[in-house]
Amino acid sequence: MRSLLAIAVLAALLGGCALKEAPTRPEILEQAFPATIDIPPAWRAGQQPDAVPGDWLALFNDPALAAVIAEAMAHNLDLRQAAEGVVIAQQNLVRIGAQLRPQLNAEAGAKVMKEHNQSGTTDSTLAWASASWEIDLWGRLRSQRAAAAARYQATALDYDFARQSLAAVTAKTWYLTIETRQLVALGERTVAVFRELTRLAEARRKSGKDSDLDVVHVRANLDVAESQLELSRQLYAEARRGLEVLLGRYPAAEIEVAAVYPRLPPPADAGLPASLLERRLDVLSAEQTVLAAFRQQEAAQLALLPGFSISLNGGRLTDEVLSTFNRNPWLAMAGIDAYIPIYEGGALRAVVEIATAEQAQAVAGYGATVLDAFREVENSLANEQALARRMPFMESALKNRSAAVDIATKQYRAGKRDLLWVSQLQTDQLLAEADVIKMRSTQAVNRIQLFLALGGRLVDTPPPVAQGDS
Repeated sequence: MRSLLAIAVLAALLGGCALKEAPTRPEILEQAFPATIDIPPAWRAGQQPDAVPGDWLALFNDPALAAVIAEAMAHNLDLRQAAEGVVIAQQNLVRIGAQLRPQLNAEAGAKVMKEHNQSGTTDSTLAWASASWEIDLWGRLRSQRAAAAARYQATALDYDFARQSLAAVTAKTWYLTIETRQLVALGERTVAVFRELTRLAEARRKSGKDSDLDVVHVRANLDVAESQLELSRQLYAEARRGLEVLLGRYPAAEIEVAAVYPRLPPPADAGLPASLLERRLDVLSAEQTVLAAFRQQEAAQLALLPGFSISLNGGRLTDEVLSTFNRNPWLAMAGIDAYIPIYEGGALRAVVEIATAEQAQAVAGYGATVLDAFREVENSLANEQALARRMPFMESALKNRSAAVDIATKQYRAGKRDLLWVSQLQTDQLLAEADVIKMRSTQAVNRIQLFLALGGRLVDTPPPVAQGDS
């Protein structure tokens, strides 16, 4: 036993050999983009400030928007699934980490036996305990635990990114629903305008001032306006149902949204492209996935080496027959086992090849995630500038078209213009107003997308924290 204990202590000391160094972020980037991508020092779309806002929901200063986002965080079913995924990854980490500790088991029992045609019974009892410990001589178990820890971190980051994405989707849906509500209101005003024009044209026709052509033309415009109003109402209902599902409600198209857009916060500071690798939660998750695959491949290679374990067993069996001969001793056994893979039909080598390919997949996935992140930021930055340039022209066009309608209406009433001219100008003015409504919504949605693409946080509640080994 003393010799066995000495062997166990020596094996434990040897089992503390360090694992291979995990690849660093620059090394992973070099593997993902060996000679094809150079991260620029500044965003190509321009705008090179130096900070990204943290809680950017507060910048909107919109209590109603904050309330619906809080409801989505509490009740969204997709987010609940993601949260359970974190719990699963956490418990896998605990399960794998437990393999590094000794395993203790106990067994106890009693048995009563009665023989046929014999009087009386025979009793026997069993009390037995066992302990075993797999010596992690080469670090295979520690590699598996490190892989599980990286997978947990990736899952937790995915969960946090899902929360940020849900908040952003809810905010964008909120603005789109406001857009559809405003388009319904505009449609109702459009119908009212063409009803009034129809009434006026019919009255003027009776007095010989307008023709049948004027009347049927304006009636056609009224019919189109009525149809467009029904479409706007349909889209408004669909938008509300979509928002209700995000909030975990039944899609009844009953939720009320604001009638006007809240004030937009200033554009986000974009920082530098390289800093995105440290902020974007999905990029950080992809990095952890690479580290997990690296450790899993390491564990697969170490599985080719011999494995060792120590076992201790002891207890006592009491039996009436043995008692007759005074043979109920306490028993103790100790042993050290060695597992040496000799021939597995290529199974272990196949596991190594699979793990190597999975590591290459993870590296490629990391590169794809990084490129998607850069694309989202570049697009959002470019859109910010383009929308900012377009908006003044659209607002000016709406102002001028409204003035043209006022002038043409007065001239029509004075008999200087025909109704077709007024009707066309009125149609153009209403279309311009619809375009401005949509443009304001597009600006809001793009602003939210830019915050999310830059790695900004809309909600700050931390993800679940692992318990046990890390």
